[in-house]
Amino acid sequence: MRFLAIDFETANSQRNSPCEIGLVVVEDFEIVDQQAFLIRPRDNYFDFYNTEIHGIDESMVENEPEFDIIYDKLEKYFEHYPIIAHNAAFDISVLRHTLDLYKIDYPETQYACTYQMSKQISKELLSFRLDYLCDYYEIELDHHRALSDASGCAQLAIQFFKEKGVSKFDEIESVFNLKLGKLFKGGFRGSGKRIYGDGVDIRTIEVDQSKIDENNPFYNKTVVFTGTLKSMARKNAQIRVLENGGKPGKGVTNETDYLVIGDQDFKKFGDGFKSSKIKKAEKLLGEGSSIELLSERQFLEMIV
Repeated sequence: MRFLAIDFETANSQRNSPCEIGLVVVEDFEIVDQQAFLIRPRDNYFDFYNTEIHGIDESMVENEPEFDIIYDKLEKYFEHYPIIAHNAAFDISVLRHTLDLYKIDYPETQYACTYQMSKQISKELLSFRLDYLCDYYEIELDHHRALSDASGCAQLAIQFFKEKGVSKFDEIESVFNLKLGKLFKGGFRGSGKRIYGDGVDIRTIEVDQSKIDENNPFYNKTVVFTGTLKSMARKNAQIRVLENGGKPGKGVTNETDYLVIGDQDFKKFGDGFKSSKIKKAEKLLGEGSSIELLSERQFLEMIV
């Protein structure tokens, strides 16, 4: 088994603002190379919320190269190895948007997600977060630094592949019941159990009702999202609501049970910022509504 594990940290809510990348190369289930680079975002703007998470700020990257210079050194790895990331939806999105920013072609490669794979590993797992999984498997982790997260992801993948007897990257699809993602010149295909185009109406998606846990807090509840999600695209989050028996909503109404505030906006919310949906939710709360406001992290802890 050979692959490249990656992790990005970003300077702000924009997916084309990487400030650090970590890469770990695995050959025959062994880590054979690992590298990390600080990156100067094009505008070098850092949101306090992001710095609070990973500890990187403008001064640390002021004299570092931008992504296009670093990618020139790393392109051979992206072209030569399939990619693995924990919550690949985020890391691949950062890669794509940053390549787009610098008008660089996507590499021709496949990718998979250890977050998605971990859900097929054991029913004993209480969470699928990287820090929880690394603690569970006794893997050392300095969470939210790119090299440590990439190394943790690589070690988890090695553990999962050995447990499931996976020796080739393509076997991930059949063993974990997951569709591999793909990057190619001019486009990409997402990874996961279900692939939906941007034009698909979320209300037309059908899920296997027999697999839904009626005790899940989102069961038969209407869930609305506001702000930028860091962990996944909003449509993927809406699909997760459906898979947990909930009903994704577009706007805040009397029928709304939960309003999920993307982590980026949740920090701003604490500083006094309020989107139109938050204002509507507060108005309804004042009128006696039982709508509950959740941070993105709370949402992730509640979904199965």
